[in-house]
Amino acid sequence: MSDTKIIKTSYSALDTFKQCPLKYKFQVIDKIKVPKIKEAVFGNKIHKALQFFHSQQPSSPTLDELLNYFKNNWPARRSFSEGGDSPFFDEQEELIYFSEAIKILKGYYEHYLKIKDNFTVLGTETRFEVLLENPKNQNEKCLLTGIIDRIDKTKTGIEVIDYKTAKNLPSQQDADHSLQFSLYCLGIINRWPQFLKYGMENIKLTFYYLKHQETISTTRNKNQLDRIQEQIWEKLEQIEKSEFQPMPSALCDWCGYKKLCPMWKHLYKEQITIDDEQAKKVVNEYFQIKEQNSQNNKKLDELQEIIETYLDKEKVERIFSDSGYITRLAQIRKGGYDIKKLEELVKTLSQPIQEQFKSIKKPDKEFTTLKISKKKVEKE
Repeated sequence: MSDTKIIKTSYSALDTFKQCPLKYKFQVIDKIKVPKIKEAVFGNKIHKALQFFHSQQPSSPTLDELLNYFKNNWPARRSFSEGGDSPFFDEQEELIYFSEAIKILKGYYEHYLKIKDNFTVLGTETRFEVLLENPKNQNEKCLLTGIIDRIDKTKTGIEVIDYKTAKNLPSQQDADHSLQFSLYCLGIINRWPQFLKYGMENIKLTFYYLKHQETISTTRNKNQLDRIQEQIWEKLEQIEKSEFQPMPSALCDWCGYKKLCPMWKHLYKEQITIDDEQAKKVVNEYFQIKEQNSQNNKKLDELQEIIETYLDKEKVERIFSDSGYITRLAQIRKGGYDIKKLEELVKTLSQPIQEQFKSIKKPDKEFTTLKISKKKVEKE
């Protein structure tokens, strides 16, 4: 019998692969270090301040003590005057982020005063581990690790808090289907099985959006947690088979691997050739034509609306002019299934039925397309 193989990973690593397989390779496999971006510094320092706030016993710090701790641990403020590296473009940008963080901490403190009697903090920045067996191979296991921002004992059970410094609020559905929360719930049960005495429905999982002082909460049931093992191993299989191609998205703006990424290679070329200059001219012309087409399409839509209104008013289906005529025909476009929702539905079915769906699925076809962005980007 062969030795058991243990694959170590974390939710953040799996989430990185979902965002961009190439970033996963650079960060997790190659372990290439890059300077932290300003958003990461901003979020990290707020997390550290809140950890300090809830770790002091027997009483919590005052607002002044909380803000002073944060100010003393904000390295970017000193880096400009000392000539050190900073993730911020200049002092003005750094001040904007610093002021926003102070505003968040003040709002957090005010909110805390209103609810402090409703819970007791059991832990901050708490590490957990979950060992999952591969359903297809008994000699293979996955050790998932993670860190929970805050764990509270409430009047009705346990609440897991995950701080978010992002501006956009997710939907309730996003929280209900969050892989992160499912893993956190498994981690809680694995480390503190006694919490099950409250009932799984009383292990509350909460996103705390600090910029808005708003929370979005959800729970997990046994069936949801049972499916996690299968979902994790599917992701691990995807990683194993991956060719680690880049996946461009809006998140690229916050990536520290731009200089290594083929999607940004042209921007960071050190030597500009005649071909490069010609390519830029062609791209500029491409944008001009696309803009003209866009304006023409907008005008065509306006004219079509006028024609449709006239046909309705005169109760006719064809209109004539010196150039020709236009006929309105009734047509039906057959509806199809929402593929994303269908795939989510299939995951809830039994394994044999899922295999049947996979067997009738048409193979994916690879093709290329040109996606344009009118955002001007400068080298960092």
